[in-house]
Amino acid sequence: MRSGTSLFNWPVFKKTVLRFWPVWGAYSAIWLVALPLQGLMMLQLEAQARPGLTDGYMRRFAQSVPEMAHMAMVLALVFGVLAAMAVCSHLYNARSANFFGSLPVRREGLFATHYLAGLAFLVVPNAAIFLLTLLIEAIGGTVLLPGLGFWLAVACGECFFFYSLAVFCGMFTGHILALPAFYGIGNILVFGVCVLLSTVFQRFYYGFNGFGPWMQGLVEWFTPVLNLGPGVRGWYNGGTFQSRGLGMVAAYAGAAAVLAACSFFLYRARRLESAGDVVSVKCMRPVFRYGVALCAGLAFGMATAVFLNGKEPTLMVSILVWGVVGYFAARMLLDKSFRVLRYWKGAAAVAGVFTVLFLAVGFDLTGFETRVPDASQVASVELDGGRVQSLGDGGDYFTVTRDDPEFVGYAIALHRAAVNQRGINPGGSMADTSLTVTYHLKNGSTLSRRYYPIWVDPEEAGQEGTAAWAIQQMYDDRELYWDVYGFGEAERRLSEEGWRVREAGYEDGSRAGEADQTVYFAGADALALYEAVKEDFQAGRIGVRRVEDWDKYVYDRNNLNFQFDNGENVSFWIDIRVQDTASSTRSALERLGARAS
Repeated sequence: MRSGTSLFNWPVFKKTVLRFWPVWGAYSAIWLVALPLQGLMMLQLEAQARPGLTDGYMRRFAQSVPEMAHMAMVLALVFGVLAAMAVCSHLYNARSANFFGSLPVRREGLFATHYLAGLAFLVVPNAAIFLLTLLIEAIGGTVLLPGLGFWLAVACGECFFFYSLAVFCGMFTGHILALPAFYGIGNILVFGVCVLLSTVFQRFYYGFNGFGPWMQGLVEWFTPVLNLGPGVRGWYNGGTFQSRGLGMVAAYAGAAAVLAACSFFLYRARRLESAGDVVSVKCMRPVFRYGVALCAGLAFGMATAVFLNGKEPTLMVSILVWGVVGYFAARMLLDKSFRVLRYWKGAAAVAGVFTVLFLAVGFDLTGFETRVPDASQVASVELDGGRVQSLGDGGDYFTVTRDDPEFVGYAIALHRAAVNQRGINPGGSMADTSLTVTYHLKNGSTLSRRYYPIWVDPEEAGQEGTAAWAIQQMYDDRELYWDVYGFGEAERRLSEEGWRVREAGYEDGSRAGEADQTVYFAGADALALYEAVKEDFQAGRIGVRRVEDWDKYVYDRNNLNFQFDNGENVSFWIDIRVQDTASSTRSALERLGARAS
């Protein structure tokens, strides 16, 4: 006897498509206006052009099609959840759930029918728009298939992913309004939690400088709107089609297939009685309760501490209180009742976990705040900061990566000084600076810290191991500042064919009551000034800084700015202040007719 069950039901598929026509109708209408109708307008303009004269309307239109990738992601994000809400709506009403459960269609067949119907809401219009646009391009005699194919692949891949993600979220709830909430949270959950944790750690952990590039990459992949938005692009360059991000779209399409498979198993195990529940999967209820408690504690706790302008104790209390409130709120949603105080043990567990974490952080049980690597462990160090005296030129700010033992020692000394200043504010008149340091260790790991302010006592410049001493050692390192100012890069470029000192501009702002005047030199004169500056620099007469001069501010601009190029609009600059001790530079300026005041 032939079985009455089926893995696919055409009447259910047809009924679903016809019932929810506004979803795929609106999606189709938007793309119809964005591509085929715009193409028809360009085709009309092309036809109205005088014979033999055309402004290339159709070609510009065809070349603009792959640029619609950013619009494809936005529409996939919005209509993916709308399609999922439509095809999953029968799960959120007890009568509808029981009706579909009584049909002579297996659970597998019901899921496949509804899932494919929702996917058809998006993929079929994409295919139709593709064919219409291709036809219009063919009529206009400008068929650019690579760009149009790129748009179709991106639109279908992103629709597949966001729709599958929405269906997956829909399997965890029995309430139709909870689906878009879970979907929205799922899209930004990893990013939001990372931002919250990073913000809290910055308040608690002295020197915390973020989670590092590995976490940033992970967050981007688990936040598809951040990854797909700027990461997928297609364009034409001189008639050649170029693109990026198709591999990423393929990866998310693969993830969509996994999400669809997981949704299938969840649907098959789902209880019909869960219709109306906020969380329909029993094993996920504890995750929901404690997840809401964690996120509420971090988000609202941080907001409360900022509002009260409180310090660490205020933040700790705020997080703890809001964590408990979040736990009870989650209980109310799950139980559909305000009588949840009897679940005080769970709230006490939340408070206990937060308290333990606060103690671990407060007493620095992990040794995070006091960890400074030994010089023998460091392969190289990247340092940004350490500015005390400003000369108002290109040497004031720098980020350098060095592996020589001397520089590593300076960085470690400045780092130790910062660690020893935890919680100290000396007051009075004293210099301060900032420090961002990243150690690349020999075992392949990295250690990064950021400190501000670091107090610098100028009188300790000669005392080894102090912040002032470490900064002065870097100031005295002529090889370091040779690269900081850019002389090393300039010399490398000048050694290549075609590079030259294009121009030297001397800005004299030292005359009180007079407007700044800039005198420009070119050719041999510019080269002569550059050679004079190099001579002064190597002799220690220009680009000189002293910690003791931290409060001697530079109000006037008395600088030389060198521009280098290779004749192909590729330029490089060096900006350096002409100090009183720069005898060779000042003599060269006077010889060339500029007053070296």
